[in-house]
Amino acid sequence: MKRVLFTILILALSLSVATAQNKKAEKEAAGLAQFEKAKAAIEAKEFVIVPDSYEKSDGTPEPNTDDANFLSFEGGNVFLQGMIICSNSFTNKTETTSFNIKEDKKGNLFIEMQVKGSAIAARIEIQLRKGGGYAEVIVIPTKGTTRRFSGEVVPKAEARYIKRPNVV
Repeated sequence: MKRVLFTILILALSLSVATAQNKKAEKEAAGLAQFEKAKAAIEAKEFVIVPDSYEKSDGTPEPNTDDANFLSFEGGNVFLQGMIICSNSFTNKTETTSFNIKEDKKGNLFIEMQVKGSAIAARIEIQLRKGGGYAEVIVIPTKGTTRRFSGEVVPKAEARYIKRPNVV
């Protein structure tokens, strides 16, 4: 009787360990698929980042609930919209003067671009860690305050954001 109970206990433990490993593998595979999708959108220069959170002027994080704050790369132009992105309330249409993608040994992506428009000129740095589609973004304007935010990189065709008509 003890042998039977011991055997059942061993089988139950091994089954639970195998299930946990499968869930972890599924989660990693989903994250990698999301990363590859974001990477493809960045390389195609057709992506949108709507911040989930941003850094306030005092350095504390704050959640974002407004889909009208975004950074998008579409049609060869970068659009920056919202106070938390570019320190003004316009839809800033900018031209990209440089665009570089670097990949480190671990597969993380580092994107750096210079943009220039009528209301803003800035360097934008995007870091996308391998294993997910979540990016950390720093917008460093030539005049004004550096802005930091983070959000998911989404292909433009799948993105949900509100572009205002006041493009400058």
